[in-house]
Amino acid sequence: MAQPDPAVWFLPFTSSDPTASDGDGRPWADGTEMAARARPTATGGPRNPWDENCKVKTFVGGLAAMSAIRDSLEHAITEAKAARAAGAVPGKLGRVYLTGWRFNCLRDLSETNPWGAGPWTAYLSGNQAMADQTAIGLVLRLMQAGVIVRILLWYPAAISGPFPAKFDAHIEDHHYAAELVAAENARLMGEAKPPNTEDLGVVALDMRTAATVFATHHQKTVVIRGASTSVAYVGGVDLAYTRRDAQLGDWQSGAGIPDPAVGWSWPKDNTTNYSTVAAVPPVSHRQESDLPVNVYGDGDPTSPLNRQIWHDQHLRLEGPIVGTLEWQFKERWEDTTRGRLFDVRDPYGKTNWALGQVIFSTAAAFDATGVKALPLPAAASDVKGSATRVQMWRTIPWRTTRSGPPFQRAEFTVMAGIANAVKRARELIWIFDQYFWSRPLASLLNAQLHANPSLRVIVILPPHADTQVAAAHRARALALGGLTKKLSKTGADYDQVAVYNLWLDRRKAAVGTSRSRGIYVHAKAHTYDDGLLVCGSANLNRRSFTCDSEIACAVLDPAVVLDHQTQLWAYLFNEATRPSIDLSVGGSGKQLFDRFREAANMESAKPPILIRDPWEDPNPTLPNNVVRDQSPRFFGSQYDYVLDPSSITTNVEKDTRDATGALRDARLDEIVSRIERVHVGDNWPWRRP
Repeated sequence: MAQPDPAVWFLPFTSSDPTASDGDGRPWADGTEMAARARPTATGGPRNPWDENCKVKTFVGGLAAMSAIRDSLEHAITEAKAARAAGAVPGKLGRVYLTGWRFNCLRDLSETNPWGAGPWTAYLSGNQAMADQTAIGLVLRLMQAGVIVRILLWYPAAISGPFPAKFDAHIEDHHYAAELVAAENARLMGEAKPPNTEDLGVVALDMRTAATVFATHHQKTVVIRGASTSVAYVGGVDLAYTRRDAQLGDWQSGAGIPDPAVGWSWPKDNTTNYSTVAAVPPVSHRQESDLPVNVYGDGDPTSPLNRQIWHDQHLRLEGPIVGTLEWQFKERWEDTTRGRLFDVRDPYGKTNWALGQVIFSTAAAFDATGVKALPLPAAASDVKGSATRVQMWRTIPWRTTRSGPPFQRAEFTVMAGIANAVKRARELIWIFDQYFWSRPLASLLNAQLHANPSLRVIVILPPHADTQVAAAHRARALALGGLTKKLSKTGADYDQVAVYNLWLDRRKAAVGTSRSRGIYVHAKAHTYDDGLLVCGSANLNRRSFTCDSEIACAVLDPAVVLDHQTQLWAYLFNEATRPSIDLSVGGSGKQLFDRFREAANMESAKPPILIRDPWEDPNPTLPNNVVRDQSPRFFGSQYDYVLDPSSITTNVEKDTRDATGALRDARLDEIVSRIERVHVGDNWPWRRP
């Protein structure tokens, strides 16, 4: 397969002159390692803003992704133990960096279900007990093996008041992780001989968000570096309940989520030291179901047919991109802030909460000058024989409390990268997304469809929103209306666009039956023609483009794209084989689009897990007769300030004029140009809130 041109599909630097107003590595944030690549060095010119000779494996589903993450962490533990037995010093045996929107301490990553089938001893294999593979158990085991662990988690204390049922457990679980890691770190550091020069475990509860209290940290990454280990994971999967979508759903979803009221304990192994666990107060709030039970099932752990199914996509990355992702964690960790407090007596962060602040699990993580720097990442070696290129895109929101680099003027490369990819595609754009709300993106896609009659777009979305449902459904309908504006139709179908939802059994069934229920699409992944795959934490909405911290990796390699599409085809169409259609050939997008639509409409005893999205219907009704509300009251203010806020002025989305002088909706590429190109000296007006 011919390799696509990275200069076409990837973002370039705006300038290689660091003295130019737009030349300090934009569109990447000033003061970052990626931005520094734009500057000539003593040994040569600027470096490319992407990584060569990488290796990427894709995962369709949270079960596959979490299992791979678990196996990599287990390898890091085994490797560290072996080195320690040979005399290596704790703290020099590898590093694990993790970011998350949500981290449930008792998220189980094992192959079996030790929560619902009797005593843990039932899972003994010979005389060897199974290892503790809960999320927090793996963290404890990494630290006890001598691996340095850093965890950066969003701390949603600011919005615990308006949404107490959803966020109290979220806050408490993150605080529990911080307190437990703090206690374990103190124990291990006290035992270390010779003493470590760096803490083994630190958790940062991060509130360095945009000014709106509804902003979040949303990146989901794991970076693992050891003596022979150099791997990273990026995508839509948090180490959290509901996300591990086994064939019949997640056993830790809905009613199957562990309940502290019946005892905050978990299956422990016989080789891990749990002495600090007994000393740290357990959580008291149970995490509520992530999804409405009338659409997605109640998660009854005794009835697998009612478990909730959550569809995600994720990447495993090797090669130089691992070093880039370690740099990105370091930069996020060291983001400037006006205060750092830690108070284990305050599990909800309300007395020591302040916007723009981070709470560390140990005071040793900062001093009077600011957050202490993490070590400089070591370069990650090329993967021999691999020609895969990867470019990192981020959203780092504007924050007025930032006092210096990195990120002083924020970063919006997710938005810029997607806008560029849409403009480059000529055959097929295939989108999976949780929140397809961006009307500027819809306008750009629509313009490209009109300009390129051969282009086709497939969009796959959840059948029903998870929260603020009426406003979310209305936002989707408006965006889909913009996407399909003035496009031709044949009967009820648009000729160039198809929009689907995932549904376990699309046949009509009475409300309450077990099989007819939705599959929640949480994936944030798209392919463009035959060569580009984009996967990460960012949804296709204003929030992900400008407000929340996000990360995506753009993978340029036809072999990776083909393999990923083949996995998706098998998932959607019951192990069917993806048609052998080469998307580098003119007219091939229409061919694959038509075959996709035919396969989606097949009737059989085991139909595909697809239904047409009924967004154009006055009263959209799902196969189990649930009516999807998409007529909210007070939509404008709820959308702009709560559902889909921004860290910069929303005036950047204002209408523009076409060649005739008539007003039309602004397109995503035009918004990118306003943010990145419009400035007077060092004044960038569109970046202001």
